Amino acid sequence: MPKLAFALEEGGEKRLEVLWKGLYKYKDITVSLDGAQVGIIPDHKALLAGQEFQLIDRSIIRVQLVQKFETKELQVFRNGQPLPGSSSDPQTRLKSAYQIVYFIAAFNIILGVVAFIYNSAALQRVGYGFSSVLVGLVYLTLGFFVQRKSNLALIVVIALFIVDGLLAFYYSALRGSHVGGEMIMIRVLFLIPMFQGVGAIRTLKSKM
Repeated sequence: MPKLAFALEEGGEKRLEVLWKGLYKYKDITVSLDGAQVGIIPDHKALLAGQEFQLIDRSIIRVQLVQKFETKELQVFRNGQPLPGSSSDPQTRLKSAYQIVYFIAAFNIILGVVAFIYNSAALQRVGYGFSSVLVGLVYLTLGFFVQRKSNLALIVVIALFIVDGLLAFYYSALRGSHVGGEMIMIRVLFLIPMFQGVGAIRTLKSKM
């Protein structure tokens, strides 16, 4: 049975647990605190609507599944604030954003090195080579600053990623290659956590 555990406050012990049945659809969702059941969400439909439960200290826990595009986010709030480590927590969103940036950097560097060393015609044909290693290093540097809560660096990453995607689609069209919907969707899925990271950094800085 899949399970998520959360602390009620930053740095606290993970006392609240959300358990459910099913891999692709949530079923029989149980919310418990310190091992004692707080409430049950019967099915996927009820979870999409969102359910609230009152803890012994009279604080309100809200659990809701939010679906956007092809992504799903299980939101867990206490008195309107995301629990630490939950998907809506600014720290979690910041981490997701800079991990995406590091992934893009590594992807460009690795494929660029392979294309350059082995003189791969297939990789060079789709734009990978020494230049993509340089692009990867740029993303790597920007990721370093994003991890340190630089909104400017993250905005630059988003702009570069969008421009890079548009250029890739343009040159593919010039070569007569078909741009699959999967590639567009992957780029959109990468952009979502980056856009969320912008708001997360603003929230974190406002608390400093």
